[in-house]
Amino acid sequence: MTTARTTRNTGRSGGRKAGRKPGSRNKVLHTQRVRLPMGWMVLLTMLVVSVFAYLFLCTTTERLANQIKEEEQEIEQLRRRVASEEVRWSEMVGPRRLEEALRKHRLVMNYPASHQIVHVRDMAMWESGQGPVEMVGRLDRLDGGSMRP
Repeated sequence: MTTARTTRNTGRSGGRKAGRKPGSRNKVLHTQRVRLPMGWMVLLTMLVVSVFAYLFLCTTTERLANQIKEEEQEIEQLRRRVASEEVRWSEMVGPRRLEEALRKHRLVMNYPASHQIVHVRDMAMWESGQGPVEMVGRLDRLDGGSMRP
């Protein structure tokens, strides 16, 4: 980067040209350039780049903060919605509501007798289907429903 400063040169020119008055001086404007050292240019460039980087990071951080705030509000709304749905579901599957639904659809259902209940010791193995499952009691149709260990 250079800055210009103008000075007047009032020295005589070497020869006379036709059409000039004798004794007239050749007044030529010369420019002297003041050069900034290279270190200052590098420092100035780094300063400008640093300012733009800082501004970029500030705007990015602010944008991300706003996005996080919006998503946290959305999560809170979803949590409230889930809680209300859980309350609604618990009311729907309560014993009183189930009995009302059975009467409404004219279904006759009873709870199972004690000899019809199967107790499984290792639920994880039963769900995965790996290995033999130990049962405490089972329904034996040939024995009339008696429980055998």
